[in-house]
Amino acid sequence: MKISPKTTLHVLAVLPPSRKYSSPPNMTKLHWLEVTEYISLYASAIGTLAATATQQVVYAAFPLTVALGLNLTNRERLKRLNDQYRQNAIVQFDQLVDPFRQRLENFDDFTQRLSQTTQQQIEELRQNQKEQNTDSNQQRLAQFDTFRQQLMKATELQIEPLKQHLTQLNAYTQQLYTSIQQIEPLKQNFAQLNTYTQQLHTSVQQIETLKQHFAQLNNFTQQLNASTQRQFELLRQQVGELDSETKKITTNSQQPITKLDTIHQRLEQLENFTKQINTNTQQQIQPLRQYVTQLNAYTQGFNKNTEKQLEEFKYAIALLQTEMQNLAESLTQTEQRLSQEVAEKVKQPQVKITIPTPVKSQPQNTILHIQPSETAKTDTTQALPPVEISPPTPPTTQIQKSKSLSSLQGHTERVVSVAFHPNSIAPEKRILASGSHDKTIKIWRLDTQENRTLTVSGKVNSIAFSPDGKVLACGHDDKTVKLWDVDTEREICNFIGHKEKVYAVAFSPNGKIIASGSQDKTIKLWSLDEQKEIYTLTGHLDEILCVAFSPNNRLVASGGGERDQTIKIWHLTQDKFLTLKGKSGTLGRIYSICFSPDGTTLASGHQDKIIRFWDVETGREISNITGHNDEVYAVAFSPDGKKLASGSYDGNLKIWQVDTGEELNHISIGEGAIYCVAYSPDGKILATANGDKTVTLVNLESRTTQRRKDIEIEKGFD
Repeated sequence: MKISPKTTLHVLAVLPPSRKYSSPPNMTKLHWLEVTEYISLYASAIGTLAATATQQVVYAAFPLTVALGLNLTNRERLKRLNDQYRQNAIVQFDQLVDPFRQRLENFDDFTQRLSQTTQQQIEELRQNQKEQNTDSNQQRLAQFDTFRQQLMKATELQIEPLKQHLTQLNAYTQQLYTSIQQIEPLKQNFAQLNTYTQQLHTSVQQIETLKQHFAQLNNFTQQLNASTQRQFELLRQQVGELDSETKKITTNSQQPITKLDTIHQRLEQLENFTKQINTNTQQQIQPLRQYVTQLNAYTQGFNKNTEKQLEEFKYAIALLQTEMQNLAESLTQTEQRLSQEVAEKVKQPQVKITIPTPVKSQPQNTILHIQPSETAKTDTTQALPPVEISPPTPPTTQIQKSKSLSSLQGHTERVVSVAFHPNSIAPEKRILASGSHDKTIKIWRLDTQENRTLTVSGKVNSIAFSPDGKVLACGHDDKTVKLWDVDTEREICNFIGHKEKVYAVAFSPNGKIIASGSQDKTIKLWSLDEQKEIYTLTGHLDEILCVAFSPNNRLVASGGGERDQTIKIWHLTQDKFLTLKGKSGTLGRIYSICFSPDGTTLASGHQDKIIRFWDVETGREISNITGHNDEVYAVAFSPDGKKLASGSYDGNLKIWQVDTGEELNHISIGEGAIYCVAYSPDGKILATANGDKTVTLVNLESRTTQRRKDIEIEKGFD
C-alpha cells in the first residue's frame, strides 16, 4: 500500500499528544506513558519517511498503531486525573465554604431569634399601649436605664486610653520620686559633712584651750622663775652676810666663842632653807613636766586625728560632688522626658463622645501604642564628626634604618617623658629635654646631639618647659616638683606638698601656674611668683596619671587610674568640675590627655587600646579610634590641630587624620613601649620616649615627601 507523506502528517495532526489537553496545575512531571507516546510519534514520523522511501506501509503502520494506543491510554489517565483534580478542588472549596456556611447558619439563627424577639417586643408594645400611663412611664424609665448603661460602657471605652496615659504618668512620677529618694543619701552625706565640720570646729576650740593652757603655763613658769630668782637673791645675800661674818671672825678672834654657835645655827638654818626650796621647786616642776608630756602626746594624737578627719572630709566632698552631678543629670533627663510626654498629650486630639443608639453593641478592644519620645540634639559647633571611626589598617611600615628616623642614646633606664623647647623653631636651635627613671634629665641640641645632664634625687616621671623656655619643671618619685633654670642648670625651687609619687606636671599657658598630679589622688596648683602651693583639687578616687592645661588658661584636665576610670575637667574660675562619660561603660586607666590648639576638643589614650575625642564644653564623647593592638600610653596634637600622634605599649607609633580618623603613618619604633610623644613647635619633628632607654626623632617632612612619591607611583601603576 502506498502512503503519501501528506496523509501521514495529517494523521499525526489528528492524533496530537495528550499533553495538549489541559492538566491540573500540580501535574508538571512527565509520565512514562507520555514519554513512550512521544517516542512513538517520533518513530511514526521516521517510519513515514522510511515508508515513503521504501514504499513499505509496515514501517509507518506499526508506530502509528502504538501511538494511537498510547494516546487512548493517556487520554483515559488524564480523564481520571482531571476527575481526581475536580474532586480535590471541590473538597477544598467545601473546606473554604464551610466557615461561611456556619456563619450563614449562625446568622440565620440570629435573624430568627431577632425576629422572634422583635415580634415579642411588638406584642408587648401592643399590650402596653392598652395599659395605663404608669406602664408607659416605667417603660421609658427602663429605656432610659438601658441608654444610661450604654452611655457608661461607651464612656468607659473612651476613658480606657486616658487611664493608660495616667498609668504611664504615674510610672514617670514614681521614677521621679525614686530619683528624689536618691537625695536622701546626699542629705546623709551633708549630715556627715556637718558632723565633720562640727568636729573640726570642736578641734579648733580645743586648740584654743590648749593655747590658753600654754599661755597659763608660760605665765606660771615666768612667775616660778621670778620667785626662784628672788629666793636665790635672798640666799646670795645670806651667803654674803655669812662670808662677812666669817671674815669678822677671822679678823676678830678675841670675840667670845658663843658667836660661833650662833653662826653654826644660822648655817644649819640656811642649809635647811635651801633644802626646802629645792624640794618645793622639784614638787612644783614635776606636775608641770607631766602635764607638758601629756600635752605633747595629746597634740600629736590630735594632729593625726585631725589629718585623718580632713582626708575623710575631702573624700566625702568628692563623692558628694559626683553624686550631685549624676543626680542632676538624671533629674534633667527625667524632666525633659516628662515635658515631652506632657507636650505630646496636649497635642493629641480631644476624645469625642457620641451618644450611641439604643442597640446592643459588642465592646471593642482599644490598644494604645505609645511612641517613645526622641530628643533631637543639635550641636552648634563640632570639632569632629559624631561617629565611631574604625579605619582600615594599612600595611605596617617597618623602618628601623631610615633617613627619617634618628635615635638619641645616653640614658641608662627607660625614658618616660620628652618635651621640646617652645622657642626651638630653627633647625640649628632645636632643643629637646628627656626625663628617665635613671634619675636624670638630659637637655639635647638636636643639630649636634650633644646633651647636658641634670641629676635629681628620684626617678623622673614627667617634665615640662615653661612657655618662655627659661624654666623646666619635673615630677619625681620622691613626692616633689622641682624647677630648673635651663640656661644655668641651677635648681630654682623645690615644691613639697604631695604625700606620694608625682606622675604628671604641666605649665599654664601664661607661665604663672604649675599643675601636678600625684599618686595621692590630688592635683596641686603651684604659683611660680610666690613659689608655694595655692590650691589643691580633690575628686578622683585613684591616682592621677596625667594633667593638661587648656589654651585659654581656664581649664585643667586630669585622668585617673584603674579604680577611678574618669576624666575630669576643672573650671578654675568657677570652682567646679565636669566628669566626662563615654559611650562605653568603662574607660580603664587614662594614661595621656591633651587639648586641641583651639581648646574645643580633648584627646585621651586609654588602657582599652582606644583613643577617644571629647567635647570640652558638654563633656560628651564625640568619636573614637580603634587602631592600636595594645594600651595607648601617649597622645599629642600637631601644632595645627589636624593630626594626632599616638604611642602604645607595643612600641608602635601612629599618626592619624583628626577629622576623618584615617591612619596616615604607622612606624614601629622598637621593642620597648612608647611612654610619651611630642611635636616640635613647627610640627616637622616628632619625638618619642621609649622603654628601650632611647629617644626617637621622626622627620615628618621626609616621611611626607616619601609618602607623596609612593602615592604618585601607585597612581602611575594604576
